[in-house]
Amino acid sequence: MINQHDKLRDVSWNELFRWLLLLRSVRIALTARVLVLGAAGLICTTLGWWGINYLFSASADPVIQGEAWQRTISDWLWNTSPEFSILTSARSADALFRHVATGLAEAPVSLWLFLTRPFINLFHGELTPIGFVYFALCGVWELLVWGLFGGAIARIAALKFTRDEAPDLPGALRHAASKLTSYSMAPLLALAGAAVFGVQLAVLGWIMRLDFLAMVAGLAWPFALLLGLLMAILLIGALAGWPLMWATVGVEGTDAFDALSRSYAYTYQKPLRLLWYALLVVVLAAVSMFIVKLFATSAIALGNWSVSWGLDEPTYHEIVSPRPVTAGAPVTAALADAMPVEPPPLAEPAAEASPQAPTGTMWLAAKAIRFWKSLLGALAAGYQASFLFVAAVGVYLLLRKDIDGAEMDEVYVEDEPEFGMPPLADEHVTGVPEVQADLAATPENPGADL
Repeated sequence: MINQHDKLRDVSWNELFRWLLLLRSVRIALTARVLVLGAAGLICTTLGWWGINYLFSASADPVIQGEAWQRTISDWLWNTSPEFSILTSARSADALFRHVATGLAEAPVSLWLFLTRPFINLFHGELTPIGFVYFALCGVWELLVWGLFGGAIARIAALKFTRDEAPDLPGALRHAASKLTSYSMAPLLALAGAAVFGVQLAVLGWIMRLDFLAMVAGLAWPFALLLGLLMAILLIGALAGWPLMWATVGVEGTDAFDALSRSYAYTYQKPLRLLWYALLVVVLAAVSMFIVKLFATSAIALGNWSVSWGLDEPTYHEIVSPRPVTAGAPVTAALADAMPVEPPPLAEPAAEASPQAPTGTMWLAAKAIRFWKSLLGALAAGYQASFLFVAAVGVYLLLRKDIDGAEMDEVYVEDEPEFGMPPLADEHVTGVPEVQADLAATPENPGADL
């Protein structure tokens, strides 16, 4: 008798390792429309913060005037953070690669802190009432901005992950605008819930001004600890799971309450699974950010190098690639990477005069070149922001499958026609109803003309 052995002919790796879905996040986040949305979100966020900071410029609040926050709003993110900066004056391939490899692991965390900084500052111990209003306005503005741009990114990612299709840029923005309340309100609901407990503790602190009541409050302090624990559950859950709120609305098309409840459920029911997916996302973000920075920096460096062969050196350093170091000027990390490593001089050289700033048409040319280079830096930083929202949709689909058992391709689709039977008409000869074969199909009757 011949033994017949079954042969393994095909392996569905996506079913065996569902987390491979997250690899698609890189490709989706690199599409042109998603890059534009991410960069636009960062630009609008910063512009709004600058406007709010101008309104409160006379405030002496220590948190507003603190070094951490002032460094955050001092310039564009891609100019102040080496994790996102694009070197515009690389003098060698070694300097280019050193700069590209700078801060890759810190980039996802830095972006996370950038987007959550106003809300974290709301709970600073030295914050004054004026400072609280200031950061509350910054937080609301940020939620509105990312409710629009982040919601559009989440919708594009939801359709790409599930149906391998995506709306165009205007369609994605229309969806986000129609669901702006759902996207923006979910984190505010979490803060409102924590505020309810915080107000009770504030009342407790007010009545503790009296000695007798202070003694009573001390005996009943476990009540304060319980309220503090409830606040921690709400705030830590929101801090860890807020990207899932955007993913919920983008995939399910639901309201802010459902987005809030699902994000908390998925965060606290499967925390280790969420941590595993988050680690994968961080690794993918670091590797892909290296590639994005490499191409963006190389584009600038090769453009500068090619132009330098046809342009005289004084003009080149005046408008295309200004010399990064002048006497007495501070050397930033980005500029230090661009400088060649030289041995220390035997004697202190005399200070060189700083080059004169370009004027007239040269000034306009320098500004235009700097603008286009900065725009490329904005797109590179926007990739990291868009990747966050895209990967959040992928993580949401995986957690939904793990916890609820929902299929990976289930997604809410707006205005999808419902197909049904075509209408019937009486046949004049026999009197038996039959299908009108010559009736043209319409959106109201998509089953016609079969």
